[in-house]
Amino acid sequence: MRRSTSPVALLLTFLLGACTSVALQSSAATRADADEASPPDPRPDPSALAATVVAFADAPSATAPNGKATITHLARGHNAYLGHLRMDANGAVPPHRDPTEEYIHVLEGSGVMTIDGQEYAIAAGTTIYMPADAEVSYQNGDQEMVAVQIFAGPEPAAKYEAWEAKP
Repeated sequence: MRRSTSPVALLLTFLLGACTSVALQSSAATRADADEASPPDPRPDPSALAATVVAFADAPSATAPNGKATITHLARGHNAYLGHLRMDANGAVPPHRDPTEEYIHVLEGSGVMTIDGQEYAIAAGTTIYMPADAEVSYQNGDQEMVAVQIFAGPEPAAKYEAWEAKP
């Protein structure tokens, strides 16, 4: 059986490895006050971070104010953020700018991403890189979109704090 590795898979593996490496190197501290009954909170303590391992089912999620998107917070460190994004069919992200680089890998769905005025058709299997301060917008197609989202700094993910936490 031949097993091939696509450039996208290699890129995603590299990015996840880099994020994990940076997060683990950032801190050797442990959370002495961690409550074992609740899942770990992926938001960083400003002073130090401990390694965090969380099952997808236990990761905290939030819903956009319009109810058309959900973000599941998978990991957040001093140098990166990793989330699992789901958007309803025909949903949209208005033009905005984030202060750090952003990466999105589309797992399901399709739509049109606009980066600094250039439109790109995206679909499952597409990986998108957005430079810091790029003007970005997105129009989802007629199916739900599911993607992995990485910020090269945790600051842009603060916008999700205005979203309603899911139980």
